[in-house]
Amino acid sequence: MMVWPFVLPEPVPMRVRWFPVYWIVPAGIGAVVSGIVALRRARGQQEADPFRARAGVALGTAAIVLPLAVIVWAMWALSHAYQ
Repeated sequence: MMVWPFVLPEPVPMRVRWFPVYWIVPAGIGAVVSGIVALRRARGQQEADPFRARAGVALGTAAIVLPLAVIVWAMWALSHAYQ
């Protein structure tokens, strides 16, 4: 749902259609923080599997880095387009 706001029908206002996109970076930050906390808790336990915590950290990092990279690229491309 967070990456498909353009599939909503046309009568839905633009602010409502793009609102889920604004939650990608905060959700990524939450995934990284909760993954790090889970990794620290699993450190002392033998039967704990840290795979899910590492996946949360990796996916959260991707959810933070990719949108910011696209924004930086768009700013760079727009600055060079009007020179």
